[in-house]
Order: sequence, then C-alpha cells, then structure tokens
Amino acid sequence: MEIQNLLVGALSYLVKFQSTQCPFARGRALLLFEALAEQQDLDPNIQELCCEVNELLAT
Repeated sequence: MEIQNLLVGALSYLVKFQSTQCPFARGRALLLFEALAEQQDLDPNIQELCCEVNELLAT
C-alpha cells in the first residue's frame, strides 16, 4: 500500500506541475519519485521509469 500511495502522490504532483509549472509541485514530485526509485520491492521496470522521471524533473 505504501508504494501505491507514493505512486499516486508522485503522479498527482507531476500533473499539477505540468499544468501550473508550480515549483513546489515539481519538488514534491521529484521527492516522491526518488522515494519510489529507492524501494527495494518495486518492479524493476517501474524503478527505471521513476529514475527517468527524476532525470527529466531535475533538468
């Protein structure tokens, strides 16, 4: 359940950032995607996608 909550939160902030360019939303999305990427029991494909999103948000 924790992973699902992190994923929903991360996606919500990502959508908010994309629609408003709000720096707070960008920072929260980055934080949550980083937390997801560090989860040990996460599917490797999802981990890779989270890392890619982090790279895009960090630029």
